[in-house]
This record gives sequence, structure tokens and C-alpha cells, in this order.
Amino acid sequence: MLRTIGNNISETFLTKDNHALVTHGPYRWVRHPLYTVATVIFVALSLVAANWFMLAMAVLLIFVIAFFVIPREEKQLALKFGDVYRLYQQRTGRLFPRLSPSR
Repeated sequence: MLRTIGNNISETFLTKDNHALVTHGPYRWVRHPLYTVATVIFVALSLVAANWFMLAMAVLLIFVIAFFVIPREEKQLALKFGDVYRLYQQRTGRLFPRLSPSR
């Protein structure tokens, strides 16, 4: 995943001047696989550790990512890439692959 995104990884939700839209590798199915993997690992670790505080923090992390981080990132990506990004949004899932065909 990190090899696929390469230099397009960003420390913030802002895009870079030379930012390219990555739609291959795991990004062909999911728009934010890095967040997916991070949250799955955090939830799994909290379950393995049987630590309810860690699980609560994992749920909080998922909430923050889904409702604050991703919308800001996607807004910036739509501004930079326009209709190309909007079409990409229609055919891919946000955090998990789409189960139904795109419109």
C-alpha cells in the first residue's frame, strides 16, 4: 500500500503541487486503505489484549477518521482532480470495497 501511494502520501489532508491520483494497487478497491488497515489493526490488538479502553479508543479513532479526516481529504482531492476523483469515488468504497456494482 505504501509502495503504491509513493510520494503522494501526505502528512495532512492537503494535496501537494505534484500530487497524482493513485487508483491502482489496493486503491483500485478502496479510497483510504491506510486508514482501513490502521483501524483493523487497532481493533484487533484491543481484542487480543482484551482491553476495553483500547477498544473504546479504536472506536473513537474510527469515528474521527470517518467523520472528520476523510471528508476533509476527499474535499481537497475533489478540488484538485475534479470529475476524475468524483468518478473514482463512485466506483470505489471509502474504507471497504463496494459490495454492489457502481452506478
